Amino acid sequence: MGMMSKVGAFFNSHVETSERDEDETLKTHYYKTSKDKLMEGIQSIIFSEEQFSLLDVSKERGEISVNVIKGKKGFLVITVVNVRPFKTSVDMSLTVEKGMNLGYGQKMIRQLYHRLDKDYTFIGVGISEQ
Repeated sequence: MGMMSKVGAFFNSHVETSERDEDETLKTHYYKTSKDKLMEGIQSIIFSEEQFSLLDVSKERGEISVNVIKGKKGFLVITVVNVRPFKTSVDMSLTVEKGMNLGYGQKMIRQLYHRLDKDYTFIGVGISEQ
């Protein structure tokens, strides 16, 4: 990741993961499980953390909407897609309410991915074409 990209990401109020993110830790994560099990697990994590408040769950779209109510307040959307049987992707998008992200969003997303990596069989990152 280039220095200017890192600086820009640090000061931006929005951070999201994607297949081709320059930062390896912010690439789409893949797990060997079903979409439904992963969505239930993510909801359990959200309920267990006092910094989050669950807003909405759309199983059809594979989206979980969350308010971040402690620390830097913001809005988090977690998208879960069943790529094929037992290959499910997770992407996250976080927008902080006021001011700059200052690395907070990247840290939160990395922590959520780390928790999922421990709870589910992690396949890899950014592997949609594989």
